[in-house]
Formats: sequence, structure tokens, C-alpha cells
Amino acid sequence: MYNSSPSALICTDLAMGWQTGLDLEIEMKPIPESGDIRRTWNGKAVNLADPAFNLYEVRIRSGEQEQRTPALSQLWPGSVIQLVPPLPLADRIATGGTVRTLARDPYLPSLRVLDLGYNNDVAHSVNGRVVTIASPTQAPLRIYYRPILNLMVTEPWSVSGREMRGEVSWDLTCQEVGGPDE
Repeated sequence: MYNSSPSALICTDLAMGWQTGLDLEIEMKPIPESGDIRRTWNGKAVNLADPAFNLYEVRIRSGEQEQRTPALSQLWPGSVIQLVPPLPLADRIATGGTVRTLARDPYLPSLRVLDLGYNNDVAHSVNGRVVTIASPTQAPLRIYYRPILNLMVTEPWSVSGREMRGEVSWDLTCQEVGGPDE
């Protein structure tokens, strides 16, 4: 919970309070431009997309019994916000490895390195996006972290409500800004 909202989503631009974020639905997926799949003359699939387009789209939808909308009124397509979604990304350190560079900056309190049984936290250090363990791993390790995302609003948000129930619903769609820092 962040700033009295029942959601773990962190975004000061949305100014979520205790009646906002009761049961959010978060969808994260690669943007369509991340793939340009073509076939070679012999049928092999290849991706011709530039890796600079390996970016995420994030869609947030309110859940049931939402009573207040977040601060959406100043968010127009093109507005930029910073957000930490409640969903972690998963990565790995391969067998024999000691280091992994994450795809995004991690929200440090969320970062965990676990064995494949998800039973044991593995001691690690973090420097920026680089996660390091002390000695080569005997089996793959999983890294879970909530990324810090710089997003641009890409579609007009929507809000609707049920007057007698005092409930509202809303949704917001964004994509990572990208560029040289991503």
C-alpha cells in the first residue's frame, strides 16, 4: 500500500488515496512495434524490429467498489508519468552465472532473488540495474522486481460511474517513453 491507497501501485501523478485502487487490474505487454516478424527465403522466422522498441504498454483498470478516481483530469495523450506497477517482472541468472543486468531500473524494496523452488532468498547486491550474487549458481535463479517505468499516456482515459451505488470505474493506457535511457 502506498500513500493510504489499498493498491501497491506507486504513481504520485495519480494521487491515489484510500478510496482508489481497491482491486486494480494491471496489464503489461510489449508494444506492437517490438516485433516485425518476417520469414527468410527458406521459411525461418526473424524479427527485424529495432531493439530500441522493446518497450512496454501498461493498461490500468479500476476494480469493483472503487469510490474515487485518481487524478486523471490533467493527463492527456502525450502526458508523461512515472509509475511502479504492482506486478513484478521476472528475470533469471543462468546456471554458473553470478551477474544479471535487468531490463529496467528496479524499485529496490521489491527486488528478490529466489531459487527455483521459491523457498530461499539468495543473498545479492544491486548496483543500478546490475544484480550480483557472490558465487556461481548451481541451478538457475529467478529474479523478481517491480520496474520503475517512465510512461506516456497514449489513449484518452475514461471514467464512468454508478450514481446510486457511489461507485466509479476508470482506465488509463500508457506506453514507455523509450529513448536512450531505456
